[in-house]
Amino acid sequence: MIGDAGLEMQARFEVAGQQLVLEYEVRNRGSRDVYLLNRLYRSTPAWQLGPDVVYVELVPGTRTVRLLKKLADLPSGVDVTAPVAPFVTPLRAGGTFRETVRVPLPVREHREYSGRGPARAGEPGKETFQDVTFTLGYYGRVEGTREETRQIQGIEVIVPIGPPGARPAFGLLESGPTRLDLPVVLPPAEPARR
Repeated sequence: MIGDAGLEMQARFEVAGQQLVLEYEVRNRGSRDVYLLNRLYRSTPAWQLGPDVVYVELVPGTRTVRLLKKLADLPSGVDVTAPVAPFVTPLRAGGTFRETVRVPLPVREHREYSGRGPARAGEPGKETFQDVTFTLGYYGRVEGTREETRQIQGIEVIVPIGPPGARPAFGLLESGPTRLDLPVVLPPAEPARR
């Protein structure tokens, strides 16, 4: 698929041993650089940054596993004072980026803000879902943006710093669903409201 910024993404999924493996490639056919929002990190139980950190949403109604590398959706009804933003991978005009992501099986949901609300009740359920998708967030480089290289927990990251008042245009690249049987562990059900 080609997005409005001239980006083209291809995604391939397979089960290899005890892992769901996503291989994706993004080509920048546009005339300006973009920043892929793909360098997610976890701070608990231990700090981790790498290709295998990915948000995972389970959609029982369509039996779909959604893998996401993007700005996390803010939860409704919860006050988030400091939203979490991923680090980025610059993708220069005319360039290509490839990455492999490995998710342990059975697949478990991972959302950035899921641990902030009340604890859920009940036992987790195990099922087989039949589809998997991938969503990748990005934004276009604004003229005058400079890049700083920093060390975060011993890992080199690039931090774009845009000119004052400039707002980048954000977008999403999405794969279509791929048919693949995947064992999942559903989160415990919410208690019934009275």
